[in-house]
Amino acid sequence: MQKIFSLAFLIAVSGINAQKLKKENVTGFWKLKEAGFYENKKKVIKEFDNCRLMRNYAIREDGYAIYNYVEGKTGNCSPSEPRLSFWRIVENRIQFYVDDQNILEEVEVTLNKDNTMTFSSYIPNPITVKGDALAEKMANTIHYDILEKKY
Repeated sequence: MQKIFSLAFLIAVSGINAQKLKKENVTGFWKLKEAGFYENKKKVIKEFDNCRLMRNYAIREDGYAIYNYVEGKTGNCSPSEPRLSFWRIVENRIQFYVDDQNILEEVEVTLNKDNTMTFSSYIPNPITVKGDALAEKMANTIHYDILEKKY
């Protein structure tokens, strides 16, 4: 019985990880809900105030995406110039790009049951930085953003 349960669990987990991204699942206006990184396989949540939580993505059906980045502290927010790019789905990832040679950002996407999606760093091959172990660790750290769909 234990083996049957274990096999069923593995099949269910594999199905979740093999989710197929569809355009209609990722288009919309997405606001940052939580961000952080993983250290020693543990989630470390960054503390953001309401100013930084104004960061958002508008992923449009026509293939354009707008990323609004906001820094500062509540009461003194400093928005950056919105980043306009194209976007496309590649397997379980979204690429934000200017042209085929210039990918601005590429993230692995997980669709969550609570009307959020998670963007995680896409690092296809470990990055080596000779002579600087700290820089190498930072370059290979998986960061995540949990985005909540607003509309």
